[in-house]
Amino acid sequence: MYKNVSMLKTGENNTAQKDYLVQCEGKQVCVKTNRDYTKTHMWLKNTLEGNQKIGVTDYAQQHLREKVGLVEIFKNTTVGEDVEVGEVFGTVYGRPCANLDEMRCEYVAFDLIAPISGKIVEINQRVMETPDVINDSPYDDGWIVTIAPRSKSDLSQLITATTYKKLLEKQEKSPFRVL
Repeated sequence: MYKNVSMLKTGENNTAQKDYLVQCEGKQVCVKTNRDYTKTHMWLKNTLEGNQKIGVTDYAQQHLREKVGLVEIFKNTTVGEDVEVGEVFGTVYGRPCANLDEMRCEYVAFDLIAPISGKIVEINQRVMETPDVINDSPYDDGWIVTIAPRSKSDLSQLITATTYKKLLEKQEKSPFRVL
């Protein structure tokens, strides 16, 4: 079902990177190697200030069925709020799509689960105003929040790009909810 297709070489800051391309359910998914990941399909990238920029993976955005229609951060709508590791702090909703078998309209939703504890220091307003930027650029312009970590111990729970690629190759349960 999931199969490693190839590795993609990209340049970032004049440094050659090897990003993984994984074939998942007929879609090609990119896994950036310069990030850490969670098993719940979120990525983290260290900023120069020591904070963690956080977003959803290419796998997550591709499996919402339709382009992202709404990003909701319901507990922490402003910067300066604290989140705890494992806490659901928001949801990404795909646009409505028709289920002709059941003659109804469905939304696919993806919960944003805090991968680390800390203080939200920035929310990507571009994503809040134009959520489908996540589809166009999940690893760059489509980041969702930046969190100042409370403890470095949370970071030890993250997985590498190689481990995340292996997780995709044997993915068994979808993280998405149909509403």
